[in-house]
Amino acid sequence: MYADNDPAAVATIRQNRADTPVYDADIASLDATKIREMLKFKKLDLDLLAGGPPCQSFSTAGKRLSLDDAKKGPLLFEFVRLLDELRPKAFLLENVKGILSASSCWRSLPYNNNGKIIDVHHGSLLRELTKRIRSCGYSLHYRELNAADFGVPQVRKRVFFVGFRDGTTPTLPEPSHSRDADMFGVPWRPIRDFLSELKHDDSHCAKFSPRKLKYLKLVPPGGNWRDLPVRLQKESMGAAYFAKGGRTGYWRRLSFDEPAPTILTEPQNASTSLCHPVEHRPLSVRECARIQTFPDDWVFVGRGSAQYRLVGNAVPVLLAERVGEAIAQSLSEACPIRGAA
Repeated sequence: MYADNDPAAVATIRQNRADTPVYDADIASLDATKIREMLKFKKLDLDLLAGGPPCQSFSTAGKRLSLDDAKKGPLLFEFVRLLDELRPKAFLLENVKGILSASSCWRSLPYNNNGKIIDVHHGSLLRELTKRIRSCGYSLHYRELNAADFGVPQVRKRVFFVGFRDGTTPTLPEPSHSRDADMFGVPWRPIRDFLSELKHDDSHCAKFSPRKLKYLKLVPPGGNWRDLPVRLQKESMGAAYFAKGGRTGYWRRLSFDEPAPTILTEPQNASTSLCHPVEHRPLSVRECARIQTFPDDWVFVGRGSAQYRLVGNAVPVLLAERVGEAIAQSLSEACPIRGAA
């Protein structure tokens, strides 16, 4: 069973998983009774509750409104409510790295006389989340995982929380790939491995504006705004040229020989550009989906912008598979199948 109220997400699930029930209303109205009705179960003994509440409220790239974001922030604790009500054998929760440092509410950061942030609320959301999960009687472990470390051609860091009803010590999978692989290791996979065989791509592809193309045409594969002449750096970046930080997403062109950066929802934006390595265009929806390790027969429904959003917000399929295998292994060890050797 799935639950989502994004029309494009619901339509995509129904297109690809026609036999699986989908709850498409406010998650606050979803409860065990409704789930039992939709699954046609008299009693519920679920193996896994998995969810990825919207991350924008906690991301360091946004305003970090946290729970003060009335539309999206509280959805995190709707997951905990369902966990407590459904009592599955295990749970899996995914979100951005910012959830580890986020406050439970938005606040204006205080500074001391040396210009350093004094923030007693730093990490208060994580403390509240872990307290509530443990109060439900579940074990808990969380760790940041990089998709590139698991064979995904993308540097994408996300935090995964996992726990078990019976107190089993949770584990997450160990990396199978690395950036600096030695003769005994497996190196990160480049996007060439996933895009070179894509011969007939009729998926939606956004366009760069003429102004963006003016600069992107001068950027080499694997480069960004820093590869432009200084005059054009200042011209194209404006006030951002003098800002702190690398701003590596500006005028960024990918390289076939490297993993992609995090696949985002708007590859045509100046600050988050995902320009094709040799063509003067953003990656298409299908190219983004391949980098997210979706199979080619997975259909995305909706307007082009909605399809990009679905792909960019997803957990890479190969990483999800590895995490799922680790949870399944723990469940099988805790509850061995009768008659198994």
